[in-house]
Amino acid sequence: RITNVPYDPSLLVDTDWDLGMVDAMAVVYSQTLRSGEIRIIDYHEAEGEALPYHIRQLRERGYTYGRHYPPHDATVKELSSGKSRVEVARGLGLNFEWPDPNPGVQAGIDAVRLMLPRCWFDATRAGLGLEMLQHYRWDFNQRIHEFKPVPVHDFASHGADAFRTLAV
Repeated sequence: RITNVPYDPSLLVDTDWDLGMVDAMAVVYSQTLRSGEIRIIDYHEAEGEALPYHIRQLRERGYTYGRHYPPHDATVKELSSGKSRVEVARGLGLNFEWPDPNPGVQAGIDAVRLMLPRCWFDATRAGLGLEMLQHYRWDFNQRIHEFKPVPVHDFASHGADAFRTLAV
């Protein structure tokens, strides 16, 4: 289900985020049909860019948006301002939904596994995000011959985490 998936102007576009500044900030753009089919129509990520940059990216795409979902940690208050990331985004004109409590990494991965059969990916505009999903992995501990309890935190984890936000 990796093909040309055009933007359908009759459907709202939802976004799902993994917030980062030093690490990449990643955004998955999706449209959901009444049948339950999920179309991943776009993806972008950038390192070292703040929320205003990503909000411009949303506006430049020209989609008609539905809801914007941040990760569970978007409610953390920043030391410098005393505001959460959700509050800062709202001040910049982006109204995030209030995130659900963190279900845990494994529950999110399980949710992605259940959702994947309903997903269609645009090979061009969402190709980088799909690549992140393909590289997301667990590290193996050779000494005790088992996988480590958390996935590897590397270049692929931000896109995979944004996709996990979509699934949750």
